[in-house]
Amino acid sequence: MALPSITVTARLVDAPEIRYSQSGTAIAKLRLVSNSRKLNKDTQQWEDADVWWGRGTAFARTAEAIAEAGLQKGDLVTVRGDVKTDQWEDQQSGAKRSADEVIVRDIGRALTPPRQQSGGYAANGSFGQPQQQGSAPAGDPWGQGGRPGFGDDAPPF
Repeated sequence: MALPSITVTARLVDAPEIRYSQSGTAIAKLRLVSNSRKLNKDTQQWEDADVWWGRGTAFARTAEAIAEAGLQKGDLVTVRGDVKTDQWEDQQSGAKRSADEVIVRDIGRALTPPRQQSGGYAANGSFGQPQQQGSAPAGDPWGQGGRPGFGDDAPPF
């Protein structure tokens, strides 16, 4: 039976740790954290809610790609892989312990729009302050009357 797959978007707790096995295979270790946020209705401020901490391990070409990507602490990444559970006995207390780990198959920087106080996308598809219908942002050569490429208008480049 195959291990279950997972896709998670999280921040790197530390820069990835890259090592090589005796046979020369690259191994990358990741520490990940993701949290949900909720609006405190009393203070009208966003607060951290539930938190997920996780570990990831990548091998061979995936580990080499992580090393070459220059990922750093705090980078937002999307990781896809298989979940496995490591089990061990605590040396001090003798208690049985376990932790889930993602065997990383794919990883990439997560691209998200910047946070804005205005609350979302404008009607024209740009992020930030909504624009009036029919008006163009300042400095937009395509928004200066007419439609470039139609009729006698020439492109602005």
